[in-house]
Amino acid sequence: MGWFVRYIDDELKHEMVSREFATEEEALEEAWQLAQGDNEIEGIDGPDDEAVPMLEIEAWFEKRTEAGKTESSA
Repeated sequence: MGWFVRYIDDELKHEMVSREFATEEEALEEAWQLAQGDNEIEGIDGPDDEAVPMLEIEAWFEKRTEAGKTESSA
């Protein structure tokens, strides 16, 4: 079992689960992409009942946002 992103689809107003990802990093990137479309991220679940805490997801999003600002101003 791999990594999955759980999110609320803004249009459907329904909880959805992403396709499976091989790594936590890939799942975080997918969560970021989903959040850009006004979807609400509920969590990221991995193998052996492992889950990424929302605080960690939010911190990753902040770093990703800063990286994007740096790239676009270069």
